[in-house]
Amino acid sequence: MFIRILGFLAIAPVWKHIAVISQLKWFFAMILAVMMTSAFWTEQMELDFHAWNVVILVFKEFLMGLMIGFSANMCMYAARMAGGVIDVDMGYQPAAMFDVTESPALIGEFKELIMIMLFLFVGGPGQLIEALYASMKAVPVNTFAISGATVKLMTKFATSVLIVGVKIAAPIIVAIFITNLTMALLARFAPQTNIFVLSFQLRMAVGLVVLFFSVPLFVFVSKMALAGFQEETMKIIMSLYPGRTV
Repeated sequence: MFIRILGFLAIAPVWKHIAVISQLKWFFAMILAVMMTSAFWTEQMELDFHAWNVVILVFKEFLMGLMIGFSANMCMYAARMAGGVIDVDMGYQPAAMFDVTESPALIGEFKELIMIMLFLFVGGPGQLIEALYASMKAVPVNTFAISGATVKLMTKFATSVLIVGVKIAAPIIVAIFITNLTMALLARFAPQTNIFVLSFQLRMAVGLVVLFFSVPLFVFVSKMALAGFQEETMKIIMSLYPGRTV
């Protein structure tokens, strides 16, 4: 149970952030493991603790935790992807050449932080702990099978990242497209204008203005995406035990 929780915390929203130190993850994982062990002690089957069995069991439990954390992190990936597309359109992507951190996407980092705040606002951490508890009941320690339904659900879940990301980035993409079209027409009718230099400032200005006014739309789309993540995560958990009928 401790290994499953540790795998979950390695990639779960908020907990995967660099600001959360490793010691805190280990401490929180131990607390949850003690609580879950006391709750599911009588429901777990006996295990044969040979050396290879322990290695396989540790790998399986860590993979189980990673799958739960990955499915819960899909909305964050969508926000970062949308921010990366916006960075390219607005001209912020060259800043990545001078950024030595792991997060060179400026707008992507901004949108992911807003998504994290919304995640905390809707009670996301509590829902993740609930999913962990449900996983111990739905998928016992000695049970794990990646079925065709699991692959289908994960593929569908990953596809939703692209859809949500496009919805988030759509206002700025459309605005910058119209700006580029206008600049192309201006270059056609006024060839003496230095369109190449003018387009950088204009695209950034238009992008920032639209970004400011599209925040309510971003919040609305993000809340709708976060609202369905728990249900999809539970479907993935239940698909890992094909023999269960309930």
